[in-house]
Formats: sequence, C-alpha cells, structure tokens
Amino acid sequence: MNELYIAERIKEFKEDPESVYNTWFLNNNDRLKAFRTIRNGLTDVIGHIEQRTFGNDYKGSALEFIMSAICEQKQVFDGAAHAFYWKPKLRIPDIYENEVNQLAFGRFLKAVLHTSQEKLLLAEIHRLDSLQIKGLGPAVANILYFLHPTLFPPFNTAIVRGYNELLGQKIKLGSWSAYLDMRAGLIELNESQRSLLSKDLGAIAGFMFEIGSGRLIVSGMPIESLKPTQLNGKRAALNVIKRY
Repeated sequence: MNELYIAERIKEFKEDPESVYNTWFLNNNDRLKAFRTIRNGLTDVIGHIEQRTFGNDYKGSALEFIMSAICEQKQVFDGAAHAFYWKPKLRIPDIYENEVNQLAFGRFLKAVLHTSQEKLLLAEIHRLDSLQIKGLGPAVANILYFLHPTLFPPFNTAIVRGYNELLGQKIKLGSWSAYLDMRAGLIELNESQRSLLSKDLGAIAGFMFEIGSGRLIVSGMPIESLKPTQLNGKRAALNVIKRY
C-alpha cells in the first residue's frame, strides 16, 4: 500500500472546509454532547427492556430517541436508524415482538455500556451475532461508536464503499464478521497515519465516507492494498498484499 498516496488524500480531506472532518468531527460541541446523551439514553433502553416496558414498536421507544440523536450527527450517520425501524411484513428487526431476542439485545447493550475492555466488547459482539437475531446486524456499531469511539468506527453504506474503493476490498453490508474485518483494517490504517488522524475512529470513518459518497476522488489508487487475516487465533490483523 502506498502510504504517501493515502496521506495526501487525508490531507485533502482535512483541508476541505466542507468535508465531514471540518463540519462534523472537528470543534463540534453537538458531537461531543451526543456521547453523553446517547450513553444516558442507553440506560433508559436497558431499563425499559429489563422492566418489560420497552414496547413492541420502534416509534415512541427509548431506542428511537437514541437513534434520533445519532442521526442528527451529520451525513456520516445518515440512515443509521433505518435498520431499527420495525418492519412487520419482514418481522425485522426481531426485537420488538420476540421477548427472548429483546432481552438478549438488552443484555448486550448493558454489557457494552459497562465495560471498556476490547476483549470483552468483541466477545459480546460475537455472542450477539451467534444468536442470529433477524435484522439485527452491524448497524448496532453506530451505537458502539458513541460508547467506545477509539475502538469501534461508525458504519454505513458510504463508509463501506469508501473502504472498499480505497483499499481494494470487498467488504459487504449486513454481516458482523465483515464489519469486524473492516474495523481491523481501519484501525491498522489509522495507526499508520496517526500523525494525520485522531485516535477517535470517527475521523478515519469520515475519510472513508467522503470517498464512498464521491466527494473525495481516489482514482488511480496504487496496486497494493490491505487484506484482513487471522493470526494465531487472535483478532483480525492485516497483511499487505498486492493486487494484480
């Protein structure tokens, strides 16, 4: 991977006054307030689930309040709430009328709210994924970002598209495993560009968003890219490979 090429694109991203780096990530009191708002809102969601008062619809629920706060955070979170809309004909996401799934979702939220240990957080994601709750996928990562911004990047179609375009990957939507692969790639790339980016993964996610939404052109990308792999049974790491 040509790190100099990527560094130049990051500089272009940061210098653009209309980029999400300058309109959302940097010097934005509303963004900073959202972390507290969403954390407090999650306490309400968990309480309603535990007390069996959550309800059987997204509209009017404490979860709607949280997702509204997230979606107000500029384009990076555009559409973040869609995955949580109750779709009766599809029976998704299956957390409104299935009490077992709802309780499992509540336990997940409570667990990730009360720990900051990466190993435990990843274990909770794998546990949730193993339940295969219909319609409840990596859109939940947008909640995780506001709890642990240095560990989990935001997630949407444009971010995935930008990641694939820049690094020559084929990450797909809707899969926790694909999200975790992208997360590993973003963390690796973020570390290699730390002199330009923040430890808060919102910055690099915003960079990918700009590429994926077509505002930042990366045509002519050099021939090398990153590919997630498993090393010694530990979390996904990245090896540099050549694209032919």
